[in-house]
Amino acid sequence: MPLLILPNAYGDAATNMAIDASLMASLPEHIAAFRHYGWSEPTVSFGYTQRYDAVKKLDLGDITLCRRITGGGVVDHRNDWTYALVLHSSVEAAQRKSDQLYQDIHRSILNTLKQQDVDAQLAPCPKACGQDHVTAHSSTPSQCFVHPVAYDVLSCDGMKIAGAAMKRSRSALLIQGSIERSTLPNDFDYAQFAQRLPELLAEQLEIPTGTSEDIRALFDGPLIQAERERFNSIDWTQKR
Repeated sequence: MPLLILPNAYGDAATNMAIDASLMASLPEHIAAFRHYGWSEPTVSFGYTQRYDAVKKLDLGDITLCRRITGGGVVDHRNDWTYALVLHSSVEAAQRKSDQLYQDIHRSILNTLKQQDVDAQLAPCPKACGQDHVTAHSSTPSQCFVHPVAYDVLSCDGMKIAGAAMKRSRSALLIQGSIERSTLPNDFDYAQFAQRLPELLAEQLEIPTGTSEDIRALFDGPLIQAERERFNSIDWTQKR
């Protein structure tokens, strides 16, 4: 039941979203996978339930808009560190309640940041806490790094450092997360962060890290291509 750490990658918006979606659809039983990726084009992604017209009115400039399969609000990827965590439903951690899992993931990020002396904290849980990070939604566009929610990672002065969105299916759970680089020190060591975060995630989620002799089996080429066409389509982007 290992957490496989996949190679870092760069891609356009449709490709990045397609790989995440295909991993969620085809990940083998008892497997979890973590990947970090960058963006080859200026991109803003927005949650599945968001209204396209409302997002468009945010006047984000000449940028690719991409609808995610996960929930949440609007995320600007022009200066972020993006990751995805996929858990097959047979992995015990995937059965945790969504708010607990959200807290566990962000505590891992918090502890990784603290290893580089970044002063940060988890956003407090308000009285109305318990809102499901998977199913909660709103058609009103919220810029995620302007409006923190419970258990987001915040700087000591209240700026949002990290947030995430989830999607759960019968077979798997997908978490897509973003860390805003502008909130971190100029000398922050991202290579060290990329190495340590999956290790601390594995500890927090009680999943051993592992390797695979051939990770190509995790990447279903035809499915990725089909998903890429979906994420590239106007019908998907302007679905709502």
